Amino acid sequence: MGGSVMDVVHGALLAMGGSLVAVIGGQSWRRKSSAPVSDGPLWVVRVGALGWVLMGCAVASLGEFSLAGREEDWPLGPARDVGLVLMLFSMAVGIAVRLHRRYAGWRDGRDSPGRV
Repeated sequence: MGGSVMDVVHGALLAMGGSLVAVIGGQSWRRKSSAPVSDGPLWVVRVGALGWVLMGCAVASLGEFSLAGREEDWPLGPARDVGLVLMLFSMAVGIAVRLHRRYAGWRDGRDSPGRV
């Protein structure tokens, strides 16, 4: 374990934070309403939840490898990258769906729901 106190704190924070992110992903898989981005079809929410779980597990593993004083294994980097891409994709689709719903009235010749 030959690191400084700050290395141990950094590894512990990564492990705890990654675990928390993975739990958030698992909860949003089970309940759509608890998802960070719950707009859009169910498959978008599930893709985002999978991204959160992948990212959380990879970050938690990185913290545990850091605490053990070892280098991370090669699958963790790509898993973290894929998790990030899935998270960003689901957020982008969720924002697009939200904007589409908000401004759909303009195409129909009506005012949008937020306008007076």
